[in-house]
Amino acid sequence: MSAAAVLIVALLAQAPTPEPLVLQGYRLHLVVDESRDADELRALAGSGTVLWLRTSSNTLRDSTLEALARFPEAYVQLRPPLKEAHVRQLRGAPRAGAWLDAKVLLGAGLHWLGPRRTAVEIRGALDSELARKLSALRPSRIVWQPGTLDVSLGDWGTFAQLPGSKVLALPETPGTLCPELPWRAALATISLRVEEGMGTEPCRLGQRVVMKGFPNDAALALLSRERPTEFEIEVGPGERELERARAWVQRLEAAVRGERR
Repeated sequence: MSAAAVLIVALLAQAPTPEPLVLQGYRLHLVVDESRDADELRALAGSGTVLWLRTSSNTLRDSTLEALARFPEAYVQLRPPLKEAHVRQLRGAPRAGAWLDAKVLLGAGLHWLGPRRTAVEIRGALDSELARKLSALRPSRIVWQPGTLDVSLGDWGTFAQLPGSKVLALPETPGTLCPELPWRAALATISLRVEEGMGTEPCRLGQRVVMKGFPNDAALALLSRERPTEFEIEVGPGERELERARAWVQRLEAAVRGERR
């Protein structure tokens, strides 16, 4: 072996081994259609997975309800008119809540939800009447898609004062708005929803990153930054999409257990 080769081997031997990712916990939001087989849903349940179940009706299969019970947090898309039977079926999944569109907050039968937690999705303007309804409902989670970057400071203030954990989904990366926000303490419950690869460093807010690929070191490095980071995955149809979601759950669960990869 030449002297140069010997030197290279020696340098490689001295190179530090990358530290394995170790997490105390995580949040991975999985958006899944109810058409998925119950066994497939159960395979996605982890200590930090939040299931968002898209539905075509308010009635779920028994096997789907059993799978929902495996998740520490889950939201089922429901639409008025709600009947007592629709909410009663969720008794088998006590941690499952209702995923509602803000436009139906006064729809028939919503009183059947009682204290069960809710998640509300807002599309468009956030006016004072809607803010009043949300304050009365006290949802656990709110996702706001204003559809424009032109969000006034007054709207920011209204959003910041709403209850629960809040996500702002802007159509593109915000510019100069974030550094002007005066409510740093109030905004501790707000995160920006961004696509993987979109930078939001100027905002210094928490982020929910929509991941497009399989887990890798670059993606997981987002969890090592100072600001709170959660991941979101849209689990589309097909085995590869399911495989990708399972890979994320397994990788994050391994990090919580402190396993070396």
